[in-house]
Amino acid sequence: MKRFTSIILLVALLLSLPMIQAYASSASFTDVSPTSWYSAPVTYAASSGFAVGSDNHFYPKAAVTRGEFITMLARVVSPEGLPDELPDTQFSDVDQSRFYYKPVMWAVANGIADGTSAGKFSPQEQIKRQDMALMILRTEQRTSLGILPAETVASAFADDQSISGYARTAVYKLQEQGLLTGNKDGSFNPKSSLTRAEAVTVLSHLSMYKTGHTHTFQAAETVAPTCTTRGKQFYRCQCGSYYAVYTNAALGHNYVLQKTDAASWTATYQCSRCGTTHTEKLPGEAPHKIYDGNSLISYENAMAVVDQLQQIYPDLLHSYVGGYSVWGTGIRVVTLGKGNRYIFMNGNIHAKETVTTNYLLKVLDEYAYAYSTNGKIGAYQIKPLLDTFTLVIIPCSNPDGRAKVIAGNNGWKANGRGVNLNENFPTNWVYAFSGGYGAYAGSEPETQTIISVLNRYPFELVLDCHTSGEVIYYADNDCSTALSAKSYNLAKALKAKCGFGLYKYGATAGMANYARHPYGVPGFTIEMFPYVASGPIDCTKFSSWVWSKLDTTPAIAMNYLK
Repeated sequence: MKRFTSIILLVALLLSLPMIQAYASSASFTDVSPTSWYSAPVTYAASSGFAVGSDNHFYPKAAVTRGEFITMLARVVSPEGLPDELPDTQFSDVDQSRFYYKPVMWAVANGIADGTSAGKFSPQEQIKRQDMALMILRTEQRTSLGILPAETVASAFADDQSISGYARTAVYKLQEQGLLTGNKDGSFNPKSSLTRAEAVTVLSHLSMYKTGHTHTFQAAETVAPTCTTRGKQFYRCQCGSYYAVYTNAALGHNYVLQKTDAASWTATYQCSRCGTTHTEKLPGEAPHKIYDGNSLISYENAMAVVDQLQQIYPDLLHSYVGGYSVWGTGIRVVTLGKGNRYIFMNGNIHAKETVTTNYLLKVLDEYAYAYSTNGKIGAYQIKPLLDTFTLVIIPCSNPDGRAKVIAGNNGWKANGRGVNLNENFPTNWVYAFSGGYGAYAGSEPETQTIISVLNRYPFELVLDCHTSGEVIYYADNDCSTALSAKSYNLAKALKAKCGFGLYKYGATAGMANYARHPYGVPGFTIEMFPYVASGPIDCTKFSSWVWSKLDTTPAIAMNYLK
C-alpha cells in the first residue's frame, strides 16, 4: 500500500539523477516529511481535493474511520459531486448533518459498503485494511470506474491465513492491480486500521486511472545552497505534485544535536567547526495536555479524546476496537508505553460509575505528556517506567450502560440488556433467576471483549476501576498464600499515597477475581470515589477527590513490579 504505480515509474525515470527527494505537499503540511513514502500521494490528494488536512497538518499516521474513507472514495469516483437524491438507509448512527451522510448513502445504494449491524453503519469506527480492499473492488465492479488492469501476478502474503474469507478475493485482486503491496516482511496486516497516508496512496492510484492523468514534470524554481542546506532544483506537475533534486552541497557547517527542549518543543544544534548554533522545531505536534476530567462526557466524546491523544503521541499511544457492545458500539482498547511488560486497567464496567472513564483518560493524557517531556508524576520519572511497561487500558467497557446514565438513568449499573457485567465472568459465576448475571458465564459481548484482551497480553497486574467507597479489594478467599501476600504488599504501596482501606472478600464472578483465577496475577478492584449511597457520581469533584489521590497509582504499580 505504500506505493502507487505512477510514483514508482517516476522514481525509475529519475534514477540517473543524484539524491532524488520526494518533496512536501502543495498544502505545506508540516507533518508530511519530504522524504516520506506518502509525500507525493498526499500532495496529489490535496491538490485533487479528495483528502484535506487542517491547520497545516495532514495527520498521515492517524487511523481512518469508515465515514472518512467512504467520503474520500466518493470524491474520487464522483469529483463533480454526488446526486442530490439518494435513498436514505435509515442508519441510526448516520446523522444528516454529518459530512459523511451523502457518501454513506451513495456507497450503500451502490453496494459498495454495508452496515455493521441492524440499523448501524458505525461511521466513527476505524476501517480495517482488508475492508478497504473490499470496498475498492466493489467500487470498480459497480460504478463507472471499471476494473483496473492487472500489473503483476498475485502472490500469497506471509499472513495470508489472517485475511478474512469475505475479503480474500478483493485483497489479491488489488495486489494484482498494483494498489496493494506487502510490508517488508511480506505480511499484509489485514485487520490493522488503515491510516490516512495508506488511504490516499491507494485512492491516488484510482483517481489517476479515472482521469487518465500522468505526471508531466517541468523544471521550475531553484534554491541556492546555504551554509547549512544543499541547493535544490524543483520539478512540478500542473496537478500540484512536485519533487526536488539536490544540485549543490552545503557550504561547510557541521551541525550536531546538542539538546532538545520539550517545553518549547525545539532542538538546538551546534556546528562542531565554528560553534554557531541554531534552533528549530521538533517534528510533529508538541506534547500538550488536553483533558481535565471534571465533567461528564459521552462515550463518543471520550473516544475523541483518545483520537486526539493518538495524533499528539503517534509513536507512544495507540488504540484499536477490541470488541463490540450489545448495541454494536466498538469498545476501544488503548495502549500507552513501549515496554514488553503489561498492566491492564479497565473502567466503567458498571454504567453509573462514569468517573472511572474520566480517570483513565486522565492517566493517558498525563502519562503520555510526562513521558514525552521527560517529566514526573509525583516522585516518579515516567519515561523509564513506560519504556519497561505498557499500560493497556479500556477507558469504558460498558458504552451502552454509560449512554443510559447520560440519558438520565442515573442508577443504571448493567449493560444494554440489563446484565451486571461484573458478575458475568467465568470464575464463580452463578445463575440468577432475574437474568441479571447473564444467561451463562461470559455470555455478554463486553465480557468477551475484556477476556480477549486478558488473553492477548501477558499481564502482571489488573486494575479494575470502580466507585465508590475509597477502598482497594486486593484478593479473595480462594487466592493462594503467595498471591495474597504479593497482592497485599503492592496494595500497601498504593495505600501509602491514596490512604484507601485494604480488603479481601469472598470469591465472585467479577473481573478482578477472574484476573486472579485462572491467570494467577494480582487483580485489584479500586473503589476510587468517596462513598455515595445513590445517584450519579459528581464528576466536577474529579480533580480534588480522585486524581489528587490516585494520580501516581500506575507509576507506583510499575515501580513496584520492576
